[in-house]
Amino acid sequence: MKIAVFSVLLFFIFTSFSLNQKATDYLKAAVVATQQKNYKKAIAYCDLAVNSNSTYNAAYFHRGYNKFMLKDYSGAIVDFSVCIDLNSDYLDAYLYRALCNQKAGNNIAATRDYNLARQINAVETLAFITGNIFRTGLRSGKN
Repeated sequence: MKIAVFSVLLFFIFTSFSLNQKATDYLKAAVVATQQKNYKKAIAYCDLAVNSNSTYNAAYFHRGYNKFMLKDYSGAIVDFSVCIDLNSDYLDAYLYRALCNQKAGNNIAATRDYNLARQINAVETLAFITGNIFRTGLRSGKN
């Protein structure tokens, strides 16, 4: 009986390791696709990673980032929200969710997220906001 229980336990451990490894491999492929600016392909790889490991925070974040790059702000907000549900101290998820809310015109939600991010790390939050203001000014020719 002990051998059967031990065998089942080993099976679950190795299966879990295999699924996590698959999810990591999919995320690596997604990062490469993002670097090549192939955002839809990156999202597809992130979908595979999330399907392999539904608690893989980095896959949700990366999928949200790629949706953001495609201007799918509502889809990105959902993914960043999952990141925050999985880890309430995920600073980048708050920052990018705030930015998506801002771009979508949800200024109250954006302000709330920036304030939550500021509670986690005020310096990083300020740097993120300042960097986005600077980039927006350069793109619009105001600088």
